[in-house]
Amino acid sequence: MPDQWNAFVHGPSLMVPPTGPGSLDGLSFGVKDIIDVRGLPTGCGLEFSGPAAERSGHAVAALLHAGASCVGKTTTDQFAFSLSGADTATRHPINPRDPSRLVGGSSSGSAAAVAAGLVPFALSTDTAGSVRVPASYCRVVGFRPSWGAVPLTGVTPLAPRFDTLGWHARDVRTAARVGAVLLPEEPESAPSVLRSALLVDEVMSALDPGLAASVLEATAALGREHGWATHRLRLGISLREIGRAFRQLQLQDIAATPRDSAGLDAALPRVRERFAGAVASRVEPELISRVEAAVLDLLAALEEGAVLVLPAAGGPAPTRDDIDSDAYAAHRDLSIALNALAGLLGAPCLVRPQKESEVGIAYVSAPGTDRMLLRTLSEGEVAPLPHHDALLTEFYRYERALTCGDLDTLDALFAASSPCIRFAPEGAAYDRSSIAALRTAQTRPATPREFLHVSVESLSDEIAITALRFRRVPSGVCGYQTQTWQRDPDGWRIRMAHVSITDSAG
Repeated sequence: MPDQWNAFVHGPSLMVPPTGPGSLDGLSFGVKDIIDVRGLPTGCGLEFSGPAAERSGHAVAALLHAGASCVGKTTTDQFAFSLSGADTATRHPINPRDPSRLVGGSSSGSAAAVAAGLVPFALSTDTAGSVRVPASYCRVVGFRPSWGAVPLTGVTPLAPRFDTLGWHARDVRTAARVGAVLLPEEPESAPSVLRSALLVDEVMSALDPGLAASVLEATAALGREHGWATHRLRLGISLREIGRAFRQLQLQDIAATPRDSAGLDAALPRVRERFAGAVASRVEPELISRVEAAVLDLLAALEEGAVLVLPAAGGPAPTRDDIDSDAYAAHRDLSIALNALAGLLGAPCLVRPQKESEVGIAYVSAPGTDRMLLRTLSEGEVAPLPHHDALLTEFYRYERALTCGDLDTLDALFAASSPCIRFAPEGAAYDRSSIAALRTAQTRPATPREFLHVSVESLSDEIAITALRFRRVPSGVCGYQTQTWQRDPDGWRIRMAHVSITDSAG
C-alpha cells in the first residue's frame, strides 16, 4: 500500500523524470495502471505484475516531454471493466472526500490521488463513465476528450469504439493546461464559439427533484458567467433506452476485442462474469436505429454551439456497504445512461464539482471542440488557491533519489545556507556540511521504501511541511520522516529533516 488512500499501486517514489522542459514544468502526475509507463509494469488491476513496459504510451511521453514528472501508477478496476472502484485485486481506493463512500471506477486511483492532493492531475481512461463518475464521487474535475482526440498507443483496450484517454485534475485551469499538450486544434468544421446551454427533456425527467435542481442551477450559472441562453430539446426516446442501446454496443465491442487469456483467468470472478456476459450479449437493431437517429438531433444542436448540461452520475457517491444492493444497481444503470450520450456522440465532456451539490455536473460540447470547452469553462472558474506544485515534485524527486542512492540530487535538495539540519534516527543532528559528508560515507545500498501515509501542509507561500510514514522493503522496518521546506531563489529546499524508526512489524 503506497499511500493511505490506496491511490497508487506503484509509486509515488518510483518517479519518472521529465524528458524536456515545457509548459508543464513543475507539475507531477499519476497514470492509471492500464496505460504503459516505461520501466513500470502495467497491471490492469490484477494481483500479479507483468514485465516492465519498454516504452511509455503516447500521452505519457507527451506529458514528460512537456516538463511534467510521472510519480507512479494509479489503481484501476480490473481491465477498466467496472464503475465502482472496488473491483481490483489490490486494496481498492478510499474516497478522500468521504471514506465511507465509493471512489467510483474504473479510474479510481487517479481520482483519489487528485482529491487527496497527492498530484495536481492524473491520466485516466473513460469508456462508459470511468473518468466522469469518479470525478463526481470525489468532487474533482474530470475530462473525457472527443473519441480519437488523444491516441491510445500504449493503453490496454476495453471497447475501442468508445475508449478514450482522459484525465482528472484539481481544477479546470490545470485540466486545460494538460489539454493544451495532449489535444489537437479544433477542426475547421467546429463551431466558432460556445453560445448556449442545452437541457434534454428525457434526461431531466429521469432525475430526482434534487438532482434536477442542481442541473438547473448549473445552467443558470452558465447564463450568469457567459451570458448564455438555455434551450431545451426533446429526443423522442427515453434515457433508459439510450443507456440500454449504449450498453449493447459497448458489450459487443468488448466481446470482439482480443484479450490475454491468462490475465482474464486471474481476474476476480465478478469481472470474469462480465466478460462472459459480453460474449453472450445481443443487440436490438431497431432500438439502435432509433437511438442513433435521436443522437443525430442532439449532435446538430451541439454543432450550433450548444453545451449539453447533465449530471455526471445518478446521484451522490453510494456508500461502500451498498455496492451489492438493488439501489446501487439502479444508480449504476442511471449513471451509465447519463454518460451514454457523450459516448455515442464521441464528444468531449468536462465534469466540474458543484459547491451546493454532492454530484458533479457534466458539460458536453460538439466533437472536436475539446480545447474550446476547457478554455471556456476555465474562464468562469473561481481562482484556485495557491498550490505548491513544484514542492510536490521536489518531494517525490527526493524519494526517488533516496531509493536510487542518487547522492548528488539528495545533496542539492538540502538548503545550501544555514540553518539546515537533519536529525537521524539515533538522535544525532547534522548540519549542512556534515549531511553531505554522512551520505558520502555511507556504504549500505539504497533502501526502497513504501509510502504508508503522506501529507503536505503549507504554512505560507514560502514554508511547507511534508510528513511521511514509510515501510522499508524488504525488511519491513517502519518509520516516520518529517521535512520543513523553504522556497528560495533556487526553488524548494529542505531546511530541517527528522527521521525516526518505530518498529519492524509493518
